[in-house]
Amino acid sequence: MVNPANVAKAIESFDSWGTPWQFFASVSAFPALGDDDHQLLETAWASACNRNIWLSMDNLASGVAAAEAALSERFPWLSSLACQQLARAAAYQWR
Repeated sequence: MVNPANVAKAIESFDSWGTPWQFFASVSAFPALGDDDHQLLETAWASACNRNIWLSMDNLASGVAAAEAALSERFPWLSSLACQQLARAAAYQWR
């Protein structure tokens, strides 16, 4: 059974910003995540990396802000920190 709180905790736990390309793999390996949680994480990650958001922005800072807003709207159970983490990690994908 999916537990959004576990997904949010996993996202919030990432602190290896020296290696941001490891974000998704690191968060996916969070011990408390079940199979359903992984699917929800993948959906949130895909939303954060949505090409329409990133290609419509003039710079990374605007992209981060737009991704955060989209995440908080689509996934209201995500904390602001989790939205920030997802958007920040997605920005590294678009650099």
